[in-house]
Amino acid sequence: MSRPTPTMEMFAVGAYLQLVEGCDNVTYHSELPNHKEFWVEVVGRNESAQCMYYVDFAEKFDWYPPEMRPDTMVKKLVARYVQVAQDGRAHEYAADRVHCQLWLPKAPALRVRKAFPAVVERLREQHAITLEIIEPAEVAARIPVVVDRIRKQSFDYDNLFIRALLLAEGRLDRQVGAPMSEELIEAMYRFPLHLRSAADAPKLVHQLLTSPQIVHWLDFESPSFDDLRFGLREMEPEGELAEVLEEIERRGHADEAMDPENQDSMPRRYSAEELWFLTQLVVDHIGSIRAEELDDDMEIDPVQIEIDFMLPYLSRSQELVEPSVIEREVLRYGGDRDEMLAHFADHHPDKVPYRAILRIEFYEPDGKRLPTYRGGKAMEVPIDNPALTDNIHMAISINYATHFTGYVVLMMRRLAASLEL
Repeated sequence: MSRPTPTMEMFAVGAYLQLVEGCDNVTYHSELPNHKEFWVEVVGRNESAQCMYYVDFAEKFDWYPPEMRPDTMVKKLVARYVQVAQDGRAHEYAADRVHCQLWLPKAPALRVRKAFPAVVERLREQHAITLEIIEPAEVAARIPVVVDRIRKQSFDYDNLFIRALLLAEGRLDRQVGAPMSEELIEAMYRFPLHLRSAADAPKLVHQLLTSPQIVHWLDFESPSFDDLRFGLREMEPEGELAEVLEEIERRGHADEAMDPENQDSMPRRYSAEELWFLTQLVVDHIGSIRAEELDDDMEIDPVQIEIDFMLPYLSRSQELVEPSVIEREVLRYGGDRDEMLAHFADHHPDKVPYRAILRIEFYEPDGKRLPTYRGGKAMEVPIDNPALTDNIHMAISINYATHFTGYVVLMMRRLAASLEL
């Protein structure tokens, strides 16, 4: 299911969760394990306080059929928030740290509104779950608090509510910071090319890692294949998995600067060709690997393949793209002009803004996806047919730091235009 574009109201709630409730990570339109349920509009995670916030907008429940009996609606809403609370506890948060909230930026239908008191009461008495109803007056009162925090603190430039305020106050470049089209918003979250099927993932790995848009002359780190190698060694497999281990052992090389006597147990670096081969290897044998991974006694974790890569420094990117184009895109997505200019002049800058992770996930069709990395964004790679088997589907994303979001989007667009899948 494609993820809808967040609305301005959702970005306002996201800003509140970040700046008032201290959430390190905010996601929009998050799915629940039951794919038939409505999305949760905003989910915030506060790592230091070990709590999560699940925010629903009440108006979506207007979609319940008008002929639905009041008690049936109450039961459905109670079941929903029981599931929401379970989702939070599945992330190992204590029950009292999972906050369920129903915001009313717009008034729902009266028949829906009448169900809320009974829902709140049943959740409290029967399930020890607190559902907070954030009335329109309280929603309105929270906005000035958010605005005040934006003016005083650092902020997430990708949040369009924050961007709109900064534009109004002249704190973003108006030429490139004017209201963004849906296409531009979507570009932050979606890779501009569809894969036809999950079977195309190994080709994507090879073509992405050999692209001029990527720094590839240093080879790549992939902790996932290191973990799989160590895990398979521990289990001393036979048959199919023994062959998988043998192939993994033959690939990669340890850093020459490390202790030569312990290189066999060190993390390895892999070439693009080796990572193409190993990705294909896991895809071909995922059924057997998953069967072992689901054994509670095993330490391997092949539910994902992660490959670390880097974009060229801004000081070197001028060999590929006109600097004015890069500058326009960085500022369009809210990048800091002074930071950008410093990176253009620095041949050995901080590497964090250039780091990214290609993540390939293997999951059950109705199962959970992994969360995005804290402080970053996830650009989904759409897959028309994500099924590898009846029980295993694939998802691919590019996770990146947000310092120069526009630069990442620009380079991914150039990269996608050169792919032959």
